[in-house]
Amino acid sequence: MPGILLTIFALVFYLFAGALNAVETALERLSRASAEDLVDAGRKGAEVVVEQVTDRDRTDRSVRSVRLVLQTLSTIFLTLVYIQTTWSWWLVTLAALVTNWALLMIMVSAIPRQFSMRRPGGVMLSMRHLTETCRTIMGYFDPAATALARLRPASGQTEAEARHEMADDLREMVDQVGEAELFEDEDRQMLRSVFELGQTLVREVMVPRTDMITVNEEKSLNAAEHLFVRSGFSRIPVSGEDSDDIKGVLYFKDCTRRMLSDPESRTLPVTSVMREAHFIPETLYADDLLRAMQRESFHLALVVDEWGGIAGLVTLEDLLEEVVGELRDEHDNKEFEPRELPDGGWEVPSRLPVDELGELFGMELDDEDVDSVGGLVAKTLNKVPLPGARVEIAGLELIAGQAVGRRKQVATYQVRATETETTV
Repeated sequence: MPGILLTIFALVFYLFAGALNAVETALERLSRASAEDLVDAGRKGAEVVVEQVTDRDRTDRSVRSVRLVLQTLSTIFLTLVYIQTTWSWWLVTLAALVTNWALLMIMVSAIPRQFSMRRPGGVMLSMRHLTETCRTIMGYFDPAATALARLRPASGQTEAEARHEMADDLREMVDQVGEAELFEDEDRQMLRSVFELGQTLVREVMVPRTDMITVNEEKSLNAAEHLFVRSGFSRIPVSGEDSDDIKGVLYFKDCTRRMLSDPESRTLPVTSVMREAHFIPETLYADDLLRAMQRESFHLALVVDEWGGIAGLVTLEDLLEEVVGELRDEHDNKEFEPRELPDGGWEVPSRLPVDELGELFGMELDDEDVDSVGGLVAKTLNKVPLPGARVEIAGLELIAGQAVGRRKQVATYQVRATETETTV
């Protein structure tokens, strides 16, 4: 019986801890202006939520403290349940560790946080009484906390803390200004994106290394011109031995200008006209990079990871998309469904699952490493596919279609059955 009670108490404490974690997430996303909108909408208990959001620091500190206590109690109770068994000490330790980790991930972290990110206002309203209880409980410890704060040496505000505080203040201002009828929702979202740019790391917006297209330093200007035309890019990094060995950046206009002025230069290596590459750490903030691009007049930078390898590249367009949203041109298709061709073949999107491609041809097609048609072609070629690329896989011939979008990725493939069949 004690074991059953301890288990029940542990699960209940985990549920409450998950609810409090949802409140913490909602506090991060709900501005005071948004909370006041709940009052204007006549939502019950919205006044309490406004008070909790206004005193955000105290609310967050109280909720976090109670959550940690509940998680600790749950861990202790479940461990006591395993101790009552006849297992050896190492097996008890392992079982308690795995069980507590699984419950923390599912009941406290993943599910509550995901739900709260979608409905921060609703979470704060539904959990307002629990939140207020935490504030009341921790209020009894305020004198002790104040005394400890006086003993602690004062520390200066870090750059990250300053950025976060400023971004919160600016978002608050945008929400308040956005209440005006003449202020469009799109404009308010754009302003919020501008402020959040200061908290966005370059690695969050970069083109990953696996999607990079490079030209080898030994290639000629004529070969580079064909690569420019096929890929649709106007700037391509020049690589040495591999993608980690970037020598510079080749510009389409430099390549074309040189060949037009001197037709015999077509056989020259790309290193003869390439420009210096700009390298940045992946932990650089996006707004800092934007200012650097404006100040030093460059549109492409190579992103370096903590080990000194190339993690990807970032362009000016990548940063602008963080502000204005996805940039699409007249060649982009919003949606594309498989289309049967007159010769019996199919034109399919690059994101079509591999097994669905097999179904179109009445065969079983599968691959353990990739899920999409585009990934299957890239794996076979061992590089990023370009328009016109042709491969044969499991009795199917796949031809890459045109590249679309700003990143010039192949969007469709023409697939036809061949006489020779191999196994994937």
